[in-house]
Amino acid sequence: LLDLMLGVEAREARGCAIEMAQSRFSPDTGDLELTSLDGLDDVDDLLIRRKRRPPQTASSRLCLRLCSKPCLRVTAFSLMFLVLGILIGHVSLRIVTTDSSLYTRAAAPGADYTTRFMVVGDWGRGGEYHQSDVALQMGLVGEVFRPHFVLSTGDNFYPSGLKHLNDSQVDKSFTQVYNYPSLQVPWYSVLGNHDYGDGSGKHDFTTNPTLQSTEVMAAQDDRWVCCGGRDFVSKRPEETEDDGSLAELFFVDTSPFVHKYYKESWAANSGGILDEKEKTKDKTGALDVALERSVSPWKIVVGHHPIRSNGRHGDTPELLSVLPEILNRNKADFYFNGHDHDLQLIADPSNPGLRYVTSGAGSRTRLESFYGDNKVAFHTFSSGFVTVALSSQQARVQFWLWDSTLAHELVAQK
Repeated sequence: LLDLMLGVEAREARGCAIEMAQSRFSPDTGDLELTSLDGLDDVDDLLIRRKRRPPQTASSRLCLRLCSKPCLRVTAFSLMFLVLGILIGHVSLRIVTTDSSLYTRAAAPGADYTTRFMVVGDWGRGGEYHQSDVALQMGLVGEVFRPHFVLSTGDNFYPSGLKHLNDSQVDKSFTQVYNYPSLQVPWYSVLGNHDYGDGSGKHDFTTNPTLQSTEVMAAQDDRWVCCGGRDFVSKRPEETEDDGSLAELFFVDTSPFVHKYYKESWAANSGGILDEKEKTKDKTGALDVALERSVSPWKIVVGHHPIRSNGRHGDTPELLSVLPEILNRNKADFYFNGHDHDLQLIADPSNPGLRYVTSGAGSRTRLESFYGDNKVAFHTFSSGFVTVALSSQQARVQFWLWDSTLAHELVAQK
């Protein structure tokens, strides 16, 4: 039976082994005498090693040498666990983002908070760079929060605004992305520097800011209401449960204030910054008068550029030299902006009741944020958005991230 199992070569090897064993058999003692281990090595070579080491090609020998290195084995296992971790993390994230229990803190009972809105900025990238993820969270939070409207703080369409009538970017970056039921509310929007043409090619003068006007955009998406002084300076949001009596919104078109843009080629676009820069003083005066005449409990100012910021762009000197005095004198409560691609909460150093809120993390963010000397209550460069709920006595501001995290909450008393 052993002969049949081992085959011809094994039988020959077995015979050699028996002969070696017999040569070392002592008739006097009846024992097998091995004076060294050479005999066992010979047997092992014949019976085992010939089967263990088949002929190898050059490539197999190279592979064997590589795989024998401990560091390479560690690397291979590390990569395997990394891939496994990514897969598990992705599945876990999708479960987390759709777990309705995570959004209970977003609830703002209408009996208490009669004005509710979201703030998002710097978003228009065709759904990429977490724009779609932020939009999903806005939709999910919105089902619980029930916003009356959305504020867009500018840079609505990257890389350089709208170029022609019925521009496909409106559909790709706005209509299709923010298509959740809770977001089918008015979007009050200001323009950013990219909406004026920043990011255009050297000889590209086709960006037209007026294409984002309320009248033109109505043909593609009637949620859009363009503000920032181009269509109006202030508005009471009448779609709220208090019919607009609780808050008044004031919009500032900030790009024409920034002097460094004047030398850029895109500033000369039709209806662009050079056409608007002479109006900045009049717009500042109109804002001052509108704030002074307002009798609303909450006064909220919206612009694209930050007055105070610890982000990459930092404070905007042209605004810092003019607006804080107007906002403080007229008891404004909030200034919402974008431009810096992050989320921030900063209180005015001379008036804690005035808060600067940056919401410019609607899609791509910047890891190089966290500059500046302003004292911040909250700052993150994760993509996300802001929700604001107002009652007659208090304002609740929440900072939500693209992965469903409620990162920070402020409750400010009136």
